[in-house]
Amino acid sequence: MKISQNTWNYLLMFLLIALMISGCSGIFPSPQAETPSPTPPPSTQMATQVPKPTETKMAEISETESTKDTSTPVPTATPYVQLGPDDWQTWPIIPSLSPEMMEVYQRGLELGRDPHVFSVIGDCQSSPTYFLSIYDEGRYTLSEDKAYLQDTIVWYAGSFSHLSITVKNGMTASGVLNPMWGDNELCESREVPVTCEVQMSNPTLVIISLGTNWLPATSYEQYVHYLSEIVNILLTHGVIPVLSTKADNVEGDYSRNLAMAQVAYDYSVPLWNFWAATKDLPNHGLDQSRDNVYLVRDGWDVRNQSALELLDSLRRQLMTIDLRTE
Repeated sequence: MKISQNTWNYLLMFLLIALMISGCSGIFPSPQAETPSPTPPPSTQMATQVPKPTETKMAEISETESTKDTSTPVPTATPYVQLGPDDWQTWPIIPSLSPEMMEVYQRGLELGRDPHVFSVIGDCQSSPTYFLSIYDEGRYTLSEDKAYLQDTIVWYAGSFSHLSITVKNGMTASGVLNPMWGDNELCESREVPVTCEVQMSNPTLVIISLGTNWLPATSYEQYVHYLSEIVNILLTHGVIPVLSTKADNVEGDYSRNLAMAQVAYDYSVPLWNFWAATKDLPNHGLDQSRDNVYLVRDGWDVRNQSALELLDSLRRQLMTIDLRTE
């Protein structure tokens, strides 16, 4: 019996998905494994969790912050400067927002996007089990010089532990655009995961952390194309895409980080340079015993804190816009 070309294509797609999922779940440690959990243990100095201020205007929050008696200065974003993608290794860890993204945020508010919500697109390393849920669960302690971050933990309460439809084992840039990676119970028929997640969680920001589960057959140009399509969808829905570099270099030439920088440059969207945040850690915070793909504990500490600092900086920049429109 002759098998059609379409049938071969579907069989190949299923095989690739199965390989990616098994590879990710087989390498990444579970919370119960003997390998130390990638998230910090519960702190003995638990931060008090304050209810999410869903009815509080941004102007009121800003006024409260400005009248606080604190000797710790709050970092301010540097002026927006668009560096070339080839220089991505010198890009700042925490980005400033372009004027275009300020306009996207305002349009998002008009569309009803929730300023207290962010979401994540990524593979198993973006699961809230390891990434950010500590801030919803109270398993953290802020040092004195980082106490200002508590306001952002309160502001985005609930988002830190949210399991996005677009976070799955083996998730790739093309998978985010494939209905096969969606949720049949939550998403419409044939709806792509990225659109479904926007409809479900209604975020103003989405952190895009992809690239480790790369396909050898996927060229640099194809990867840029997939990322650009994701960014376009988010921008159309009034959501700010926040691209992220990665600490690993499984592809061998950092082409996935270059692709992130290229798309960030093309669309003037913010880039969280996580690679730069880990460059002073031994082996970039990667576990040599697991093929330099997954982070060790110190790497996870940096990832969680850097992401919180990212959200804090973006929130403060967006609040200045909202104040001007009050």
